[in-house]
Amino acid sequence: MESLRAELGTGPNYIALSAALRATLATVLPLVLLPRVGRDALAYPAVLGALATSLVDVGGPYRTRLLAMLAQALLGAGLLLFGTVAARLGWLAGAVMAAIGIGSGLIRALGQGGVSLGINMSVALLVGIQLGAFGVTDTLTWAFGYGIGGLWTVVVALAFWGLRPYRRLVQEVASVWEAVATLLEAAVADEASDTKTIERRVAAAHAAVRAALEQARESLGDLRASAVGSGVPLAQLMALLEAAAGVAACGVTVCEAAINAAELPADVSAELARACRAVAQALLHVRSDSPRMRSSVQRALMMLTHAESRGPESSAERRACAQALRHLDDAEQALRALLGARSTLPDLLRLPIAHHRPRGVVINALRTHATAQSPIFRHAMRTSTVGALSTVFLIERHLPHGIWLPISALAILQPEYGGTITRALQRSLGTVAGAVIASVLLATVRGTPFYDAVLGLLLFATFLVIRRNYGYGIAFLTPLVILLIGRASADPWVDLGERVAYTVAGALVALGAGYLLWPQWERDQLRERLARSIDATKAYLDAVLEALADASVPAEKLAALQRQAEMSVSNADAGLQRMAMEPARSQPLSSTGFAVLVYLRRLCRHAIALSAHVGIATVNAEPLARLRKTIGEVLEDVRRVIGEGRRPVPWPSIAAQLSELVAQAGVSGSEHGAAAQAATLLSYLERDLTGLLSAAGYPDG
Repeated sequence: MESLRAELGTGPNYIALSAALRATLATVLPLVLLPRVGRDALAYPAVLGALATSLVDVGGPYRTRLLAMLAQALLGAGLLLFGTVAARLGWLAGAVMAAIGIGSGLIRALGQGGVSLGINMSVALLVGIQLGAFGVTDTLTWAFGYGIGGLWTVVVALAFWGLRPYRRLVQEVASVWEAVATLLEAAVADEASDTKTIERRVAAAHAAVRAALEQARESLGDLRASAVGSGVPLAQLMALLEAAAGVAACGVTVCEAAINAAELPADVSAELARACRAVAQALLHVRSDSPRMRSSVQRALMMLTHAESRGPESSAERRACAQALRHLDDAEQALRALLGARSTLPDLLRLPIAHHRPRGVVINALRTHATAQSPIFRHAMRTSTVGALSTVFLIERHLPHGIWLPISALAILQPEYGGTITRALQRSLGTVAGAVIASVLLATVRGTPFYDAVLGLLLFATFLVIRRNYGYGIAFLTPLVILLIGRASADPWVDLGERVAYTVAGALVALGAGYLLWPQWERDQLRERLARSIDATKAYLDAVLEALADASVPAEKLAALQRQAEMSVSNADAGLQRMAMEPARSQPLSSTGFAVLVYLRRLCRHAIALSAHVGIATVNAEPLARLRKTIGEVLEDVRRVIGEGRRPVPWPSIAAQLSELVAQAGVSGSEHGAAAQAATLLSYLERDLTGLLSAAGYPDG
């Protein structure tokens, strides 16, 4: 139970729990209350409207979420009503589905929030087509109930936002602090861990920190643009986010020390990790202070003082930990200001809904992707074609419950083929697992007083996991839909079999469309992605080396270049993973790309650790300038080899050149340990570059 409470107490789980509670409340109440007041005919369409509107709320700025939900509630009801008429006119239904497909594909250019809106708009139209095919006469009741359910969901969401307007942001910032704690814990080696194991653990934890930071920065930036006025809570959240980024940068240095067997006590890293988790818990549980955090900081400080008495060997690592303690002190002050403030009515009114995007932003984004070279435009055309043809097919063939075919195909289709394969497996396996669950529930709870309770539990489980694991979400959504249909179905077992069959057929359609209709293979783009990651890494490493010789280089410049380098390497890595799912992939390019990214990550990590010594360690400027020039030439040549696919020419004695320049740099400093650590990190650059040349296929010089 302690482990379960600890797991549920993390930031991502808090976000999922609050979203699941809000969506379940919006969906279950119409299902329970409308039949009690004699409005049985409205119950099922209201549940569909509430379910679709809840799925559209995927987070982000309040105004964007509100507009998406209102569009789903109102336009979805109109599309449902229109579908009942178009059920007799296949060409008209196909044309409308084609238009929705293009819109839902292009809307990706404005962010991920529109993707769910486009799919659920298609579902509303398809539900109307199915009603018309079955000859349902009370179509106005269905449209009205659908709209009422959607608007009720908007009311519930507004109530939650008004009560805790900054809650989602607080949870995202807490997620960052938890990711930083995991990074610090990655530096703690156990007896069974070798250097490679620790390095893999550190790389995974560092990637998680980057992802959490980018997500929180994006959400916080959107909300700050939406707010009017000073926004004290937003300023404190930004301070907490920057403090977390500072601790993470120090954590990279600590991890580098652990990888290279420095004599830093593991207890110090563990105590810093506990302090970071205390910050996250203080945010999640809205405590005005954090005694756990202060006690952890004090214990870490005592451990550092004790370590200093052992000699100067570990002073560089101690310095990184001391910097982390200062960032934690800043975080505590921001935490007090944030959690000690009271939200007043003016604070709530200045938040979300009146913000408008700058003029022309939407048009420019759509115009940028209105070209055959854009993967978003290609995906829009693919979605439009599949949606239109599958809709016409089910109308012309009069397929019972045939809407599952286009729904599954549209939900599975992704811009890249590897993502389509993954989504097809998740939806197909999730549907089969959900069919097993539905079979058990149909045999046990149908016709019993527990029916509504089971529906509520399935709703909660679906909303809890569907955005974190799509396959698990479908496993809960399938029995939910079958039980809802089973309220009025003569034979829900037939409905269950048809859903599984149409889902598998939809997966096959999506896979065929992704392969045949305007594909854009990752193997054709990987060289360019790798070249961009090499350019960004070279720019960041050059700036760090420049700052070692000239401490006046702005810290903001280093931070911006670090983010660009990390993001470009992450993008190339994601492209490599997607290419692994593609048919007939280029094996040599895949192996080369993987090896190159390994050494680029090491270069990034060593550059981050080296940046902690700016202003502390002093380097001879003239040999450092030659070292920068040599490193730049090596990375530029590797970029041309990788990006242009040309044959590499060996670099004669590059390892000896770099070793000599590092030795001539003559690192010194006010702290002997810091100077020694900086010199060690410079020597690591030689190993990283030599390994990068070997990974790129250079023969020995």
